Amino acid sequence: MQDIISVVHNKVPNRLRLYVPMLRHKQTYAEMLKQTLLHHSEAKGIYHAEANIITGTILIKYHPAFHSEAQILDVVHKAVRSIQDGKIEISLKHKNPRLGKMKPAAFFTRELLVGIGGNIIAGVLLAFMLGG
Repeated sequence: MQDIISVVHNKVPNRLRLYVPMLRHKQTYAEMLKQTLLHHSEAKGIYHAEANIITGTILIKYHPAFHSEAQILDVVHKAVRSIQDGKIEISLKHKNPRLGKMKPAAFFTRELLVGIGGNIIAGVLLAFMLGG
């Protein structure tokens, strides 16, 4: 299991952050793993999965009545191995409408502009409210 995933943080109960080298800079793999963990029958009890393609990690939150930490690690290991081997079945649940429609640079630019625009508007409103 060490070769394809490793535990980064597991000190918070029912929450794991795992390093999955396969995810680094690969949005499609990250989305496939996330959707597999959220919708696969073996992964019942996982209610949150959030991948970070910059760090190559995935944050998983799960319900302890369904899985132990060891079982979650096993489920993630199997899912990663399936993706690496090309044996994962692409279902409608795996399809993200944003993937493939927007290039990463365009998405980043849009998010940056929305973030900056929102901060400017908030700053103007705050200045107006404080300045009277």
